[in-house]
Amino acid sequence: MKKSEELRRTINDLKTEVENLQAAEQYDDAAAKAKELEEAINQYNAAKAIEKVQGLDVTNNPLEPENKNAAVTANLKNRIFNKLVLGRPLTEEETAAYNTAGTPGLVEASPEKGGYVVPEEQMNTVYEYRRQMVSLKPYCNITPVTYLSGRMPAMGTETGVLTEFDELNEIKQSDFDFEQKTYNVKTYGDIIPVSNQLLADNDVNIMSIIGRRFTRKAVNTENASILSLLKAISATTITDYKGIVKGLFKTLDPTIALSAKIFTNQTGLDYLAELDDAQKRPLLTPDLANPQQLLLRGHQIVSLPDSLLTVEGQIPFFVGSMSDAVAFYDRKGVEVAVSTEAGFTRYATYIRAIERYDVKMLDKEAIVLLQIANA
Repeated sequence: MKKSEELRRTINDLKTEVENLQAAEQYDDAAAKAKELEEAINQYNAAKAIEKVQGLDVTNNPLEPENKNAAVTANLKNRIFNKLVLGRPLTEEETAAYNTAGTPGLVEASPEKGGYVVPEEQMNTVYEYRRQMVSLKPYCNITPVTYLSGRMPAMGTETGVLTEFDELNEIKQSDFDFEQKTYNVKTYGDIIPVSNQLLADNDVNIMSIIGRRFTRKAVNTENASILSLLKAISATTITDYKGIVKGLFKTLDPTIALSAKIFTNQTGLDYLAELDDAQKRPLLTPDLANPQQLLLRGHQIVSLPDSLLTVEGQIPFFVGSMSDAVAFYDRKGVEVAVSTEAGFTRYATYIRAIERYDVKMLDKEAIVLLQIANA
């Protein structure tokens, strides 16, 4: 096993320990463990650099041919996908590779119109761009679906207890009802003009061209859909940050409160960041495992742009567990289609990217909307 892989496992273990200590409010121990985490990260970076320079002792363990083959395979898959999308003929080698498992396939569209689902290799580009943005989708209960509409069983709040019984006696039976949640997947898309000169290179990664713009719009659309659902919650007016703390520890069910997060906008984060506790220390504390992440009483704060989350005259705070409150029904996969005629006068090809999803409320008691007057 590589030294860097051993250190990566150590880093993951230390990060978990830091998070557990913070959750238990053992901040001194968490700070000490965070120093170990920082040292492990430095060792990991050094090990990666050494492995890169030494090539893991290529004289005894030559890896170069394997890496070259991997690069060719990835390049070949990329070329196949591009040709399928653009309607270009495949070579004999490309046809053979296309007929193997895991290559791009046609979905719900005729070949002459494009409509190819993006395979894993190209989707990784979109995922990379998505990780760079504040997306609410990962906080939801993501449920992959294969149909445009349907029903999903959901369990509501359970307050019952187990029944005590004597040995050899029958256990008292109780009713258990599943709630049916319906979903109706909607289609969202974007059209991106791309230079024909650029697309003349068969090896170009189309998803790297459309990835940033499509991902930015996709995340904004998903966030707007989720927030539209959450804004339907009846708001409770509070006077200061203590109302948020009360919402965490009194309004929410204790089980929900354990994993609760605070979702607000830039104005809300700025409001909290300016507050001090009784000892004149900042009210917000950095997560020792991720110093750029701020916490309120150990609970993560997720900040969205003011342009996306705005309530007239109020500072909104959604407090609770999004994964218990919101279901994100994901018809997985991004579909792309192409038109060369639409951009004829611009010597461009129009690429349309589409995704499909629906969002529904699962448990309306798992999250609360609190608002402070914006003076």
